[in-house]
Amino acid sequence: MKRQFNHFLLRLQACLLLVLMSSLSALAQQTNPGNNNPGRGAGVTAHIVRGKIFLPSGNLPEQRMRVTLEISSGGIAGEVFSDTVGNFEFRGLASGTYRVLVPSDNRTHEPAQETVEVYGNFARTFTVQIYLKEKNSDPTAKPAGKVLSAADIQDIPKDAKKAYDQGLKLAKNNKPEDASKKFQQALEIFPDYLHAMNKLGEQMAILNKPAEAQAHFERAIAINSKFALAHINLGMLMLNQKRFDEAIAEFETGNGNDDGYPMGHLNLGLALMMKPEPDLDRAEREFLRTLEIGKRDFVHVRKYLFNLNIRRQKMDKAAEQLEAYLREAPNAPDETDVRLMLDKVKKAAAQQKAQAKQ
Repeated sequence: MKRQFNHFLLRLQACLLLVLMSSLSALAQQTNPGNNNPGRGAGVTAHIVRGKIFLPSGNLPEQRMRVTLEISSGGIAGEVFSDTVGNFEFRGLASGTYRVLVPSDNRTHEPAQETVEVYGNFARTFTVQIYLKEKNSDPTAKPAGKVLSAADIQDIPKDAKKAYDQGLKLAKNNKPEDASKKFQQALEIFPDYLHAMNKLGEQMAILNKPAEAQAHFERAIAINSKFALAHINLGMLMLNQKRFDEAIAEFETGNGNDDGYPMGHLNLGLALMMKPEPDLDRAEREFLRTLEIGKRDFVHVRKYLFNLNIRRQKMDKAAEQLEAYLREAPNAPDETDVRLMLDKVKKAAAQQKAQAKQ
């Protein structure tokens, strides 16, 4: 009985590793996750990317919305319109890295994107959820009630601010080269413009220029060591390069300077879980803090907590995370897959309890 359970657990963990690696690609909005160039042709597996759009209110759209599928290395793989409840689908895709883009309507919501890794020798369906955010006239503004940092209260010359705002629009429309030029223009006018340095670093990361990205983040930190966003972005760059200890140090510094950024806690949790000697207890605390701050926008963190508890062989707690995910993300496009996994984990939990009684 014990041998059968351990064999089942090993197979389950192998499956979950694939889930985790696929989920990690969702963090790559600020880094280039790969340079694959998917294409179609003889012998190429035809995969499907299927998804659902949620409005800022959490409701489903009542009208069709344009969705673009972009190849990470450049080019458009396809463009479709969702149905009137937010469902969309792309078919006939080769393996590779894609970005799913939903443009702003210029009234109610900001542009949104999610990255998805498509892989496998047999045809598979990959799911993605797009949670739209309310349109914000000042993208660098912090949530209500937060204390502004030195980066937020710089006295920015009008022309520098204009160039920076133009860069933000280009960045949101996934034009990193053009955006970089505008951020550089802002810095030529005002060399100590911290937010422009940070955004320029982000664009360099997207363009797969990690050394240049690092230089911009470090320059911003040299000017203001309390600039949390630069520390967090530098940490993400290190994490992408598997420099775990350096990444952890940057996330800890960024979170210490400003505890209110969900991405800082999420990435710290991932670094703690991915390093050669993982610290699962600390990773769990960071994931829970991410959920506390980010709420619905970070519901996918439940999957990381699920994976974490599988690695601890705590099947009951793993099942609880999947149940919470299904409650908090009703009508999730991966609902069927999650429910199937939940059934398997509950069976494993029952076996684990029976084994403990013997």
